[in-house]
Amino acid sequence: MHTLPDKDVVLLGIGHTNAHVLHKWRMQPPQGARLTCVSNDAVSAYSGMLPGVLAGQYPPERMEIDLAQLCAAAGARLVIAAVTGLDAARRQLLFADDSPLPFDVLSIGIGSVPTVEGVEIADATRLLPIKPMQTFLARLDERLRQAMDQRRGLPIRLAIVGGGAGGVELALCLPSHMRTLLGENAHLDQTVVSADERLVPGSLKGTARRIQRALARRGVRLVAGRRVVGVEGGRLALDAGLTVEADVILWATGAAAPPLLATLGLPTDARGFLLTVETLQSTSGAPIFAVGDTGTIAGSRTAKAGVYAVRQGPVLWENIQRMLTGEPLRRYTPQRGFLKLVNTGDGRAIGEWKGLSFEGAWCWWLKDYIDGRFMDKLQSTDSHFRLR
Repeated sequence: MHTLPDKDVVLLGIGHTNAHVLHKWRMQPPQGARLTCVSNDAVSAYSGMLPGVLAGQYPPERMEIDLAQLCAAAGARLVIAAVTGLDAARRQLLFADDSPLPFDVLSIGIGSVPTVEGVEIADATRLLPIKPMQTFLARLDERLRQAMDQRRGLPIRLAIVGGGAGGVELALCLPSHMRTLLGENAHLDQTVVSADERLVPGSLKGTARRIQRALARRGVRLVAGRRVVGVEGGRLALDAGLTVEADVILWATGAAAPPLLATLGLPTDARGFLLTVETLQSTSGAPIFAVGDTGTIAGSRTAKAGVYAVRQGPVLWENIQRMLTGEPLRRYTPQRGFLKLVNTGDGRAIGEWKGLSFEGAWCWWLKDYIDGRFMDKLQSTDSHFRLR
């Protein structure tokens, strides 16, 4: 005999960690509970495959998670709406144009946004943040077409702000996408601006050197150790009085807290991310988890990186079930290191693991396998969703 669900589990944002819960729910839903997913969009995008899409190694739909299909397969409800706040005492998510959504357990995983701290933006007409990722390709294509028309046959001047893995992969994989979009006669004049002297901060010196050589082979100009302090149209103002002119500016800087987090009334760290204990539960004590980039474990210095969000998935899944039944929660211990793989867009990749730096076609095959296995779990064939 089946009992009707009397507990509501709500996932706000379907990033790496919450997506794992949705996948597991499809296979074995907790008894007596129903699941609701809340998202601004019906499609989520996996950032790890964006470089491969730009390089022509995958079709665009390979990086997309169809939330409608995935929720339907899991028997979950999908709410497409913008959250405006939270009433933690009443356990409700708030919306501007609809009734509150109640929850017994809430997991917040809305990621991060590129930081613009210390940057005066007078004119953002040529500025293109990489997030939200699910709309990036459409926004990029529109801007490239505009720049092509304006340049009248001259190379498109493209600046990438951010020398992390994301910015580097954009520089290495974009030329292929642009030629596919605009024709073989289209050319890019690329500049990467990195606030750090070393590309991909935190990487080995050998890895940074390999990446720098790959950029040099593609003719990408590197401005390292300089911060962007101002943006006005197509002009980047750097510290020390330097300037960079660009027709398109891609913003791929480090992580900042999404503005929504400041409206929720939950404890945050100094940067505005939701503060949690080691179980990923909010330090407020409410039945609320904050995962992936959205959360910061008190006392932890873990970087904002997708690999940590993926590893949090099984812990979150177990702790949601434990919270529903009143059992003690499991602690999440961040891994000390992780495999880094940078797609160079030519069927090869640069990587590092446990103090070793390497590159080659086999690195790309490994990255393709890891990313493909992750996406295979999240791509489904059923289709149905409900607009709230």
